[in-house]
Amino acid sequence: MPRDKDDAHGRSLVDAAVDALAGPPPTDAASLPPDDPARRKFIQVSAAVAGSSLLTACIGQDTYDVPALAGEDPLSTFDHLVCVMFENRSLDNLLGYCYPAGAGFNGLADQTYTNPVPSFITDGHTTVAAAPSPGTDADMQNPNPDPGEPYPHVNTQLFGSVNPPGNAYVDAAQMLPPYNAPAAGTTPTMQGFVEDYCIAFRYKNGRDPTYAEYRVIMDAFTPSQLPVLNTLAQSFAVYDAWYCGAPTQTYPNRSFFHASTSSGFVLNAPYSKWLESNGAPTLFNRLEDAGRTWCIYYDTTQLVPLTGLIHAIPLAPYFKTHFGSMQDFYADVAAGTLPDYAFIEPRMLFNHNDFHPPGPLVVDHVSIPDPSDVRCGDLLIHQIYSAVKASASTTGSNADNTLLLITFDEHGGTFDHVPPPSGVTPDILQPAGEMDFTFDRLGCRVPSIVISARTRAGTIVTNPAHHGTVIKTLCEKYTLQHLTERDRNAPTLADAINLATPRPASTWPVTVPPPQPPGSDNLDASMPPLSLVPLNELERHIVGIAMAYFTGVEPTDATIPRTAGEAYALLKPLVGDTFGRAR
Repeated sequence: MPRDKDDAHGRSLVDAAVDALAGPPPTDAASLPPDDPARRKFIQVSAAVAGSSLLTACIGQDTYDVPALAGEDPLSTFDHLVCVMFENRSLDNLLGYCYPAGAGFNGLADQTYTNPVPSFITDGHTTVAAAPSPGTDADMQNPNPDPGEPYPHVNTQLFGSVNPPGNAYVDAAQMLPPYNAPAAGTTPTMQGFVEDYCIAFRYKNGRDPTYAEYRVIMDAFTPSQLPVLNTLAQSFAVYDAWYCGAPTQTYPNRSFFHASTSSGFVLNAPYSKWLESNGAPTLFNRLEDAGRTWCIYYDTTQLVPLTGLIHAIPLAPYFKTHFGSMQDFYADVAAGTLPDYAFIEPRMLFNHNDFHPPGPLVVDHVSIPDPSDVRCGDLLIHQIYSAVKASASTTGSNADNTLLLITFDEHGGTFDHVPPPSGVTPDILQPAGEMDFTFDRLGCRVPSIVISARTRAGTIVTNPAHHGTVIKTLCEKYTLQHLTERDRNAPTLADAINLATPRPASTWPVTVPPPQPPGSDNLDASMPPLSLVPLNELERHIVGIAMAYFTGVEPTDATIPRTAGEAYALLKPLVGDTFGRAR
């Protein structure tokens, strides 16, 4: 159910934060051990006060005078749905301190959450507590290296199990049954994030991490570090129970978001399987068949839109008609010509601004850092939101009739404290897929925010939602046939729409993005320094599926480029003008 600004007793959020964390905190947390309860209390109180101050600053009181929605179909309040999907962050990781304790938001401020340190780490630490990120430039690139994302790694994160033990130090594709999964019906403990991160670190680096290196998996960014994301979460509607489609990595979850199935796959690779066997119809096909308009927008510096490749079988006929550039998106917003459904891909390949963790590389014994930084994603959110806020067409799309959804594909191995629930299987009689998974449970919570003129500021949606929600929303809105049992049984976005009359865009908050890291504006992957940047795991997977599509041959790991420059040189002639909306 949605909740609004104050708690049930009408107290301010600051009061609730102070009451929830009663007792004097220390004046200096830096001198205390990381596991010390007093240090954690100091951090929590500081985050609560900072979060409530930001909330007070960004929410205008005038919005509370608007009548609540009554008797009107919430899905009739918008004509255009814009969705941007980012990469690999849990709700706790990005929005854990969005609201202070006592606000009714299931984040990190209400109590302390810890994970045990695995027994093979002998540095004297026994637990790691979830805590605000210190916020240095290096911290804004954490976790580094990239955590484990495939299905077996997520099983370890959720259940704290490595079964059989030999699965600890091999690539996910070589892991053996039961792929770290526990017995059926076991409730996730959410106690294996540190263990899995230490295992992944040792596998990738050939040594055990230090405390400073493994504690980052429990870090959470604060409202001041990601001001745009948090301002919008506090000023519109934020979900604290939106789960990704499957407990695994990118391709299956992005497939669930638009097809309500991943065709039985839980791993990104091998890539040809997506091109040959993921032929399920998508939401885009349902919209097309019904005469509704849609477009997938991507940054053309990336050469390929991942959505098109994952769903190449059903979407290839539309590569030249329904795939637009980000320049097209901003022009469509300004002109009031947005389609009924617009899906935006951030930069995911070269100089990515998708929030994905980095992928360090060593070349000739020299470490080349990946300038991955969450602040780049916050800037993109600012740009998209600001464009929608400024749109004022009197005959087409505008701020009043456009709903903007910000969400993420999966948690990417970053800590979240809420156990994912069971999920409706795509098929009534669901066969086991890759790694024997039957898709009967959802993945972890991901940040999801609805921005709409018909959304009351300070709305917290506590009812569960998942990656079938957008499909269900548009199928119900336009009377489309559902895709699978997963979306047929999904909730809609109705919980985030609760005002009888629109909030004028002039009263919406003005977002201010954080300072950007050096080099974040360099988009030429053919030239140094960007050409020397290593590809992270997702970027290599994007190149891999593109190679499989355009050459017809499944690439080996050795043939997939390691750097942005190598990838650009390979893909540029292969892709050519395959994608691009006619102008």
